[in-house]
Amino acid sequence: MKRLIHAAIIIPFFLLAGCLNPTVVSIVEAAHEAALVENDELVGTYFSDDFMEERSLEGLSDGLAEDVRNSEGVKLMNMKEIKEGQLRQEIVEKFNTRYDGEWNMVAGQTGETFITVWIVKKENHRYVIVEGEEMDIDTYNEQILK
Repeated sequence: MKRLIHAAIIIPFFLLAGCLNPTVVSIVEAAHEAALVENDELVGTYFSDDFMEERSLEGLSDGLAEDVRNSEGVKLMNMKEIKEGQLRQEIVEKFNTRYDGEWNMVAGQTGETFITVWIVKKENHRYVIVEGEEMDIDTYNEQILK
């Protein structure tokens, strides 16, 4: 009986664990979802102040929403965290220097032949997007990944 109770508790945990995205991926997905419903104010909360100084909130939000529509949904953008071990050494060194080793990379497909790479960093006890760059898949494979 004890085994049955333990199994009833443990199995759902493992099933759910596989469905959960890392926090940094969830941040990027949530920014895209907010853009899709045209909540520009919420979109702005997912990005660092420095990032937002360089672009208009409306333009950023429109671009994110367009990416979601082109992909037919946030989940179909295949967002995933790219770990340091998957990256070229010069990329790791570049971001370690720029962000004192405190950064995460998220990549998502934004078109048939394009990938957007987002850098997410923890600032003031919350994660924010500090950089983003769209590139073609060949560039991503040749210059970003090992």
